[in-house]
Amino acid sequence: MNLQTERIENHRAQFTIEIESNQLEDAKRKAARKISRQVRIKGFRKGKAPYGLVVKHVGEGAVLEEALEDLGDALYKQALDEAEVTPYGPGAFEDFQLDPAPTFVFSVPLQPEVDLKDYLSVRLDFEEPVVTESEIDAAIKQMRLGQIEVLDEEIEVAAAGHRVTIAVDSEFVDGDPPADEADDPAEDALTADNDEADESAAAEEEPAPYIPKKGDTFVNDDNTQIILDPNEDPFIHGFVGNLIGAERGSDVEFELTIPDDDAEETIIGRRVSFIVTIKDIEAISIPELDDEFARRISRERGDEELDVAGLRQSVRDDLARAALENARSQYSAEVLEKIVEGAEIEYPDLMLNEQIDGMMREFEDNLKQQRLNLDEYLRLTSSTRDDLREQYRESAAHSLRQNLALRELVRAQDIEVSDEALELRLSNVIAGYGTSPEIRKIFDSPQMRGNIRSELVMNHLNAHLVAIGKGEDPSALIDDMQSRMAADTERARERRERLQRYREEDSASGNDEPASGDADEATVPRGEEDAPEAGALSPPDAHE
Repeated sequence: MNLQTERIENHRAQFTIEIESNQLEDAKRKAARKISRQVRIKGFRKGKAPYGLVVKHVGEGAVLEEALEDLGDALYKQALDEAEVTPYGPGAFEDFQLDPAPTFVFSVPLQPEVDLKDYLSVRLDFEEPVVTESEIDAAIKQMRLGQIEVLDEEIEVAAAGHRVTIAVDSEFVDGDPPADEADDPAEDALTADNDEADESAAAEEEPAPYIPKKGDTFVNDDNTQIILDPNEDPFIHGFVGNLIGAERGSDVEFELTIPDDDAEETIIGRRVSFIVTIKDIEAISIPELDDEFARRISRERGDEELDVAGLRQSVRDDLARAALENARSQYSAEVLEKIVEGAEIEYPDLMLNEQIDGMMREFEDNLKQQRLNLDEYLRLTSSTRDDLREQYRESAAHSLRQNLALRELVRAQDIEVSDEALELRLSNVIAGYGTSPEIRKIFDSPQMRGNIRSELVMNHLNAHLVAIGKGEDPSALIDDMQSRMAADTERARERRERLQRYREEDSASGNDEPASGDADEATVPRGEEDAPEAGALSPPDAHE
């Protein structure tokens, strides 16, 4: 066998295999015997007819086709071994020529190849997040709103300070009218599904901002609650004022102009009409921010009993942890994007098509949730499956490049997760839920351990990305991550023990509704146990 291997387009290898004529003849005779066992030839038992008679009976082409199939499989496997090629997927038989010698041509998709180039030189500015007093005020306000006491559920006329449940329907009443197009739920489904893909696509230019037309929806919500505070309008200044004095069950209609504060430039000064249905009105009491409130909230959080100043500091610490993780998450994603831009990444079309297949399946699932199917969507949009696949091609290629770069970065940075780190993270996860054997059994499973190991690999990689972008040693970030994880586990344990103590104290004092409920089911404030470490990039698929 004479084998020639060359690289061809679409990241494939081509095998050109030349064999001796007698090798083909042997294969044809074996094929003829195989065929003779499958067909009945008059005067001969199955498998006993001579070669020439079989050829005459089924034709030279049928014998050759059978010979090429059997011989081709063997030659392809032999070529893979000799060429030392590891294919990404199955090869394809491309051509066969008889003259001047029997020659087979195969193509095979190759495993992806990634050259990260000088990725360690990538640098980006990192801005340390700062927690503002207004953010602390907002967090504490949400705590106060979570402690609202309903004084009267049967109020008939809305007044300032009441909480109302409303349905809102609004639209722009100025601007150019939209083109004559029927509402298309399938198009809405595509838009919703494509938003996430479009955000991740590496667009060269920012798209022009959308300018709402007359009749376009501004806000539509069938069921939302707001507190009637004229100083805190939920949508547009003046919204709450139009609801004060409205009766339960009534529809309130009014128009407002969008002011130039806290609004997109494309809608400043636009007129919006509202139809608001008053579904329910309640008189409520919002607790004052005082030491008694701080004590009650801190007990619910599993903290030591705090005064207002202590509560603010506790909230500040939680927000700072969450802000740092969010900042590192965004930063590591930006560093990765910069690395991908400078990398040389090759992959076969087969791999890209698999990525598109996954996006198509996700889109079909999205349609099903909206009681549509893909065929109906294609009919409504006068498009084909090929059209839809082409729409996904760019974002699929971008996602594929990122995943391949992530995989190569894990290899290049020699990232491994120790059993000790795995146990620490497992304890960290379990700590927020209790210590009972049943809880441990639920979480301590092979599947959970596999998921945690993948998560830790990505956490370590994100720490490396942060260190690369800042030009620092990643070991310091890894150590910090491990220290914070251990501290979070200890904090969760302490909070759980305090919650149990508070529960016992409330029970002893005759309070049947302890602030925090069952201590074994207590959760931990966001920003600790379940916060992503040094970023939140998704891991590559397991098979990668």
